[in-house]
Amino acid sequence: WSKEARETYRQTNAAIQRATESLTGTFAFNTAIAALIELSNYLGSVSDRAHPTFAHGLMCLIKMLSPMAPSVGEELWEVVRESGYLQAAGHTAATAPASVFAESWPKIDETALKQQSVTVVVQINGKVRFRLEDIDAGQSQEDLIRAASEHAQAKKWLFDSSSGKKKDINKVVHVPNKILNIIV
Repeated sequence: WSKEARETYRQTNAAIQRATESLTGTFAFNTAIAALIELSNYLGSVSDRAHPTFAHGLMCLIKMLSPMAPSVGEELWEVVRESGYLQAAGHTAATAPASVFAESWPKIDETALKQQSVTVVVQINGKVRFRLEDIDAGQSQEDLIRAASEHAQAKKWLFDSSSGKKKDINKVVHVPNKILNIIV
């Protein structure tokens, strides 16, 4: 799968989790609707709409919307049935249910909720200097310091301009998968 397809699948499962918890645990319908709006906005920005993860996300969105807006859910389901997205998600024309209410609530894939790559903001002396994009999630502090030291923009902040030697690091503040702050 492409990076976008993996993110689409992750966003879909995150929305399923939030909506399920909101509707069954706290009965907070507003947060369930907020999760559906976030998923809808994300699906609207997806460029590869032919990938099965997009069809899966769209079907899950409609299934979760249906209990709160039954008429809209049923109409959207009919449009999706006629457009062929059900076939992209694994249904055949014969097995595709005529009504969204014949479908079960979407299941959460817990493994999809884990991010595989993250963007880590690198601060030097408390100011944002650059970002490390597509870093494997869960990398150690030492690996991040090494990656930050090798970054082109880090040279002017971590190395002495006259001698070219690396400056001493006094303190490091690391928030896993989010921020690396290096104090020199």
